[in-house]
Amino acid sequence: MKGSQRTILFLIADTGAGHRSAANALRNAINILAEEEQKKWSERQREGLNVASVLEPTTYRIEIVDVFEEYSRFPLREAIKLYGPTIRYNPSLYGRFFHISNHAQSVSAVKNVAGPLVRKGLQRLIVSVQPDVIVSIHPMLNHVTIEVIKDLGLKIPFLTVVTDLISVHYSWYAPGADGYIVPTEQARRLYLKRGLSPEKVHVLGMPIDPKFTVPMAPKEELQRRLGLNPDLPVILLVGGGDGAGGLRASVQAISQARLAAQLLVITGRNKRLFVHLQRLRASLKVPLKVFGFVNNMPEMMHAADVIVTKAGPGTICEALACDLPIILSGYVPGQEEGNVDFVTENDTGVLAHDSVEMIDALRRLIKPGSQIMRQQLENARRISRPRASFDIVSHILSYLPAPGEPGIWQRTNIPVTARLRGGHHVTGVLQTPGLRRPQRVAVPSALRKRHRGIRPAFLRHTTRVTGPLDVRVTTQHLPRLVDRVRIPNRTKS
Repeated sequence: MKGSQRTILFLIADTGAGHRSAANALRNAINILAEEEQKKWSERQREGLNVASVLEPTTYRIEIVDVFEEYSRFPLREAIKLYGPTIRYNPSLYGRFFHISNHAQSVSAVKNVAGPLVRKGLQRLIVSVQPDVIVSIHPMLNHVTIEVIKDLGLKIPFLTVVTDLISVHYSWYAPGADGYIVPTEQARRLYLKRGLSPEKVHVLGMPIDPKFTVPMAPKEELQRRLGLNPDLPVILLVGGGDGAGGLRASVQAISQARLAAQLLVITGRNKRLFVHLQRLRASLKVPLKVFGFVNNMPEMMHAADVIVTKAGPGTICEALACDLPIILSGYVPGQEEGNVDFVTENDTGVLAHDSVEMIDALRRLIKPGSQIMRQQLENARRISRPRASFDIVSHILSYLPAPGEPGIWQRTNIPVTARLRGGHHVTGVLQTPGLRRPQRVAVPSALRKRHRGIRPAFLRHTTRVTGPLDVRVTTQHLPRLVDRVRIPNRTKS
């Protein structure tokens, strides 16, 4: 018997690479779990067991959508793009904004200003995708999504996956969500401090790619594959997806110090830095291997002995999963301040305020038989949660309808409000098979001409109608009613 298909909608914003990376990690974990279930079912079938009356495993349709880029209006869409330049060129300004806005009154004010600029687009997205569960991985999307779900009269489960380790902004915890998944106990305590339901918060870790759970070849073998010398300690330098974090200065400082080590540098999408470091190799006093954007970060980390990185939560948790001591080269004021505390208070690394402190920390770690290295490795293993993505996904899937049961979009009449071009509102009901046929309604000829090509075939010109139109629409007609805009390409799986 054919199983059900369930749709999961992940809401993100590309303010930095961390939110999309978390969504991709969860998508990959879902795909792995689905493949395992399908494999077990197929094996039972090959063994001749009676599976004819057993449903096939559930399949999943996964949508990852940058809501601000694809569905918000000017000027919100452009304002969101200022995040990257701000943290790169004036991080203290961003830090001040983070702290000023980190309370209920400011969050409410921002919601009132920004909400109307994304509300209709988000409504259009939900009606188009028809998800069985919605997962937000960005704090600015939580309040408005909860309101849109209520406006549509739907009971779609809505979950928040928090991707900040300690410094969790007030906007993350929007009242009305069905569940809140947090990475640390400190984040849970902050949630409870805000007076929300203890039963809805779950400490499951930070979502990182499932590839970090795959057994790796020995360190020496990985180093040989990457063209490294197994007899020298490997220092991995990472600056995030954009190659930030002072990589160039760190490379030059290590070279001038003539450390007995070799460098493995990941420049991400920063092509200019990649070319510069390639030209600089001949003049350096230490061996250097440079890579751009890579898809084998687990191998890179397992080949290294220590990592130098900015305080991004994803990179920190990936390093812990690979038993790497961490030297933090910088952090974004506000949201990443707690990440520094997480590393230093758990004694898995240090914060280097300048190149002198970074060199001193490296010397202590790469020294043969380093006790500091041994202690930090033990602490990393103690707090690491490499399987967090699987734990989070198992919790998300628990909100889906049972196998074989109809989803929220199929089992009942669902009131839907859509907006036609020109401001005309259409209120309708999604019809399920077996219910009575849609009603025909009257539409003025002027409106028919204005919206030619988007009205369903059952609309007829009979009498004059003024004001909002009350219609009943079927599922196949609904997308043609909604705003007559091209739905941008989304990340699908």
